[in-house]
Amino acid sequence: VATDGEIPQSVKVLEISEGGLQVLAASPLMGREFTASEARDGVAPPPVAVISYLFWRSHFASDPNVLGKVLDLNQHKYTVIGVEGPRFTWHDSEVYLPIPAGMDSKKRFETLVRLRPGISTAAAAGELTGIAEQIRHAEPQLLPKDGYTIKVDTLNDWLLGQFKGTLLVLFAAVALLLLIGCGNVSILMLARGTARLQELATRLAIGASRMRIVRQLLTEAVIVAVTGGALGMALAYAAIHFIVGLLPEYSIPHEVVIHLNVPVLLFSTAVSVLIGILAGLSPALQFSNPHISQMVQSSGTRSTTSHGARTRSVLIMAQIALTVLMLAGAGAAMRNFVQAYTSRLGFDTHNILILDLAFPEKSFTTWQGGVTYSDGLLEAIKATPGVLSVASSITGTPPNGRWLQPVEVVGSGMDKGLRSNVAMISADYFSVLRIPVLEGRCPTREEVNRGAHFACVSKAFVDRYFAGANPIGRMILPNRLSELPSDLIKDPNLKAPFQIIGVVGDVRNDGLHRPILPEVYLPSTAIVAPGAAILVRTSGNPASLVHAINVNLRAFNQNQAVYRASSFDEFFSMFVWSHERFIAALFGVFSFVALGLAAIGISSVVAYSVEQRTREFGIRMALGAPQWNVLLLTVASTARTTGVGVVLGILLSVGLSNSVQKWTESSMRDASVLSIISIVFLFASGMACIWPARRATRVDPMIALRDN
Repeated sequence: VATDGEIPQSVKVLEISEGGLQVLAASPLMGREFTASEARDGVAPPPVAVISYLFWRSHFASDPNVLGKVLDLNQHKYTVIGVEGPRFTWHDSEVYLPIPAGMDSKKRFETLVRLRPGISTAAAAGELTGIAEQIRHAEPQLLPKDGYTIKVDTLNDWLLGQFKGTLLVLFAAVALLLLIGCGNVSILMLARGTARLQELATRLAIGASRMRIVRQLLTEAVIVAVTGGALGMALAYAAIHFIVGLLPEYSIPHEVVIHLNVPVLLFSTAVSVLIGILAGLSPALQFSNPHISQMVQSSGTRSTTSHGARTRSVLIMAQIALTVLMLAGAGAAMRNFVQAYTSRLGFDTHNILILDLAFPEKSFTTWQGGVTYSDGLLEAIKATPGVLSVASSITGTPPNGRWLQPVEVVGSGMDKGLRSNVAMISADYFSVLRIPVLEGRCPTREEVNRGAHFACVSKAFVDRYFAGANPIGRMILPNRLSELPSDLIKDPNLKAPFQIIGVVGDVRNDGLHRPILPEVYLPSTAIVAPGAAILVRTSGNPASLVHAINVNLRAFNQNQAVYRASSFDEFFSMFVWSHERFIAALFGVFSFVALGLAAIGISSVVAYSVEQRTREFGIRMALGAPQWNVLLLTVASTARTTGVGVVLGILLSVGLSNSVQKWTESSMRDASVLSIISIVFLFASGMACIWPARRATRVDPMIALRDN
């Protein structure tokens, strides 16, 4: 906590060893980094600090003379010796302090290893396994008794985690969109080339070589592709901030700067040229055929036979199949997001402020001192005008607060395999979140503060483990409590069982898409943690009370600050359904573009078919064919192609569903989603056919018969 301002400012501090910043290849903007002399074994490190660029701007107002200035943290003074570069935000830390060289080996800390060139992660894992075995023999209590596996990940894999798969799926979606665009361009070029048969035959007849014709057609295709690529890059430049704004918080490191740069522009240019060549290659080879003049003579200017019809049909079917696949992905993602957004949580998130607090060092040293401090802090917040009630949790907030562990029901023969989520909460937790109490009662404030071993369980816990029997009065014991780190201050009677005194309603406690887990609620005083999540129910806008709460906390303890404050609704938007929203939004945009491209392709094929069959339609109209018959003939072949493409797309969606679901948690096998996207596509394709098909019904028979 920075205590040199009007209100204590929570500062994220990271202790790092000498050389740690160099391992991360961090280059200071000003000053220097830690040296070996500042981390000597057995000697406390000097009070020096390296600060981040953002902290330099916010706390020191970008003072160019910041080196040598004093930073007050928890009433300790540190001299600033360096400022990191703008893009260095390791762990989003704001201040870096030297860590003592002689650390307690029983404490958990993060180790960074830079591998030599050519060393694989598997080889590194093998080396570390040998080191771990040496540690196991020397300090057996430091490693799990039931075995362990050492896995070495690259820094990128570790930082991106699950989101890496999401990016791969989105990359695949972009590739699909690219293929759809290529197919569309090829279809249009085939149609345009067929319309230019006489021109190309004339060029060949007067001596143009086949290679010259190929070069001409490819050049035209490349010009179209590059022009489209330039427009696409302009659109990407305008949309880049929208896309970055949709990214889920902490899905990628904050060091990452996403913008259009020279490599991206060069790659896009190369792709545009390649697309032009690939899209124009088949039409160019087909229409540079030396026997094209014979084809023109045999077919006439407007014949009933369309050269290249088979190729166009194949391209249209492929384009439709890929578009349906894209629509299925978008439909599944949107359904997933809607399910998350409308999920029944089991508690009320409105008008609740979440405060993440870390208690200042030496605020308490005993269990009773910690209980008194936590209770006094809640009362200080509750005294703020506009605050209705306050509660705390040291195990996180739903739906993400998850601590699954074995739970023993004392005197029961069903203990083996019994597992439950465990939450550690204060007395008013259920009233703040408005979780209904179904049976019994909740522990009171006095009972929590004196460490009474009372517990509440969820309805899911009762349904699964008591099969309708009354659980009130039964004794339970979460087994992992005795395995907590020794540096935590624990209730002296922590190993004693807890008596169930109440049953409460179920809440989402394992995400929004997985089933609700059985849950046990224990008093937060069972363990005195170094921080907590504070839930504040307010009478109005929660954000408007942050300053007043900070003032009251300063009066309670001048070193107590709020690390992060957000409303519960903001918390959900940032951390709970932001991943689903990101996927749904991008897939929705991609599928809309794909649908538009497919509609343009179908419309162009129907328009070309009408143009080529003008004479036929004129004869039919002259012989008395009704307009609906001509209209049906116009769209019949396209309808067959469309139907086959939709079926292929559905089969692709079902076949690839498992791969997509692995990374996006959305299934493309849902019958309702596939039905809806099929109807949407068929409607769009029907609308794309109507306008060019109506031209066939307006053909004047006399003009059509004279047109040879």
